[in-house]
Amino acid sequence: THRVLAPRPAPPKSPAAAFVSADPRIAAIVQRVAIAAARKMPILIRGETGTGKEQMARHAHAASQRAGSFVAVNCAALPDSLIEAELFGYTEGAFTGARKGGSAGLFKEADGGTLFLDEIGDMPVTLQAVLLRFLDDWTVRPVGGSKREVDVLLVSATNANLDDAIAKGRFRSDLLFRLNTLEVTLLPLRERTDFADIARHLMAKIDPSIALSEAAIQRLAQRSWDGNIRELRNVLARLSLSETGPVIDAATVDAAIGPGSAEPVAPKIKMDESAPADLHEIQRALVLATFAETGNNISKTARRLGISRNTVYRALRGKPG
Repeated sequence: THRVLAPRPAPPKSPAAAFVSADPRIAAIVQRVAIAAARKMPILIRGETGTGKEQMARHAHAASQRAGSFVAVNCAALPDSLIEAELFGYTEGAFTGARKGGSAGLFKEADGGTLFLDEIGDMPVTLQAVLLRFLDDWTVRPVGGSKREVDVLLVSATNANLDDAIAKGRFRSDLLFRLNTLEVTLLPLRERTDFADIARHLMAKIDPSIALSEAAIQRLAQRSWDGNIRELRNVLARLSLSETGPVIDAATVDAAIGPGSAEPVAPKIKMDESAPADLHEIQRALVLATFAETGNNISKTARRLGISRNTVYRALRGKPG
C-alpha cells in the first residue's frame, strides 16, 4: 500500500497592510517586521517624522494575526504627571481627579493585541523604569490596584537619536536593549526609489477617480519632502481639490504648490520661561500659526521655529514654554 501524505498547510497570507514597499530595501524591512511580529518580539522603528512609522506598526499588528486591538500612544503628548496612570490604569479614588470607576489603562486595552508607543524617546526617565519592569514579567500594576498579566505585542517608534539621549542621561540603555529585539529604520521619502508608487497609492486612497500624470509625479519627486509621506499626502489632498478634471498634470502641481521652491523659514524664537504671561501668549500664538501653516505637522513647526517638539506640544496644550 502507498502512504497518502496529507497536503502541507498553506503558509499564512501576508497581511493586506497598506504599506507600499516597491523599494527593495523597504520590502526587506516589511518582511523582517512581519516575522518578528509573528514571534511577539519587541520592535523598534526609527525614522524621520512622516516616514510611515505608525503604518509599519500597523503592518506588524496585522502580520502578528493577533485578535486584540491596535492601541497607539504618543508618549510626548501625554501629561508627565498622568502618563503612568494612562498606560497602566488606576482604581477609583487613586488620585485627585481620577474618574469614577477608575481606568483599565492602555496596556490592558491592548491585551491580546498590539501597543504602539510612538515618540518613545520623549518618555520621562521615571516612567522608563516602570516600563522596564513591565517588560521583565509583562505585568501591569495599576495605580492603587492589584497587578495583572497582559499579553501584548510591543512596538515602539522614534525620530530621536536615542544613542545621544542615552549619553545625556535622558534615556536608559537597558530599556533600549529590551525594546529593539528587532530594530529597523525607515528611509526618508527623498531616498526611496518607489516615490511614484507611493504617490499613486496615496491619491487612490484620497480620491480613486483622480490620476496623476507621469509629468506630475516627476514634478512632485523634485521636491525635498522634509515632512516625508505625511507631507506628500497633504499636498495630494490639496491637488485633489483642483478643478482640472480626472488627471493632475505638472501645470496643476505648479499652480497649487509652486515649482519646487524652498520652504519658507520663520525666524527662530526662544520660548523664555521667565517671560511675562502676555509674551507667552504671543509666543504661543506664533507656534499655533506656524502649526496651522504646516498642516498640523509637529516636526515641521519645530524646525521652522527652531524649538523642540516638546515645546510645540506644550504650546498646543496651552502651557508655558
